[in-house]
Amino acid sequence: METLEKNICQSCGMPMLQLADFGWNGDGSINTEYCQYCYKNGAFTDGDITLEEKISKNIAMAQKMGMSRASATDLAVTTLPNLKRWGKKKEQRKSGSRIKK
Repeated sequence: METLEKNICQSCGMPMLQLADFGWNGDGSINTEYCQYCYKNGAFTDGDITLEEKISKNIAMAQKMGMSRASATDLAVTTLPNLKRWGKKKEQRKSGSRIKK
């Protein structure tokens, strides 16, 4: 069995602890890289979202779950850029783009 560390969504960073947490491919099979909220029927649910927009979305979600804005921001900006979905886009990002704390 894979370790818990490897079972995080490679788009949003959500831990995937149960089968229901995983996304699914177009053929109905489980996708082990992305969660149900980010990946359904073989496609990303948020399509053309940028990394910066995803960071902002994650910060807002974490705040709704009770995390402080500062902690949510730190978590999002240190985690998301290192995930598989965003890795290949690093070179495409505009320099100077920042998320407000």
